[in-house]
Amino acid sequence: MSRAAVYDAITSDATLNGMGFHGDPDRSVLVAYDGDQRPNDNMFMVLRWETRDIDLRGDDSTVTKGPRHLVIWVHMYKGFSTDFNRIDKVIDQLDNVLTAIIDTPGADGRTVCVIEPEGQSRDLRDTTYDTFCRSTAYRVIDRVT
Repeated sequence: MSRAAVYDAITSDATLNGMGFHGDPDRSVLVAYDGDQRPNDNMFMVLRWETRDIDLRGDDSTVTKGPRHLVIWVHMYKGFSTDFNRIDKVIDQLDNVLTAIIDTPGADGRTVCVIEPEGQSRDLRDTTYDTFCRSTAYRVIDRVT
């Protein structure tokens, strides 16, 4: 699923690092996080790997695997800031970082061929985490390395 190449690109980007996103030790870039409490008191993002498109073609039931969908939720604690522009800047940088990944192998044995943006959500509130948030979605085309 190319998780490693995507995660590494996000956690190694200098601009995102400057915004406070460093990876697992500081709990700001999380994969499939569903804890009962927010992981920190600033900003964090959650990467959710969704379904892979599958096509059945012809009478021979040929199966073609298509792109995998990735949704990234960017959360900002209300006590940290109420300015959605902070979230917008993170999403803009995610677009820059992820769409620049071309033919990049990951440590998980998958290579990201290309990533295409699919759209973004409206401004939202998450009452469980007490955060403001937005999501951004991508189509990830990958292959076995």
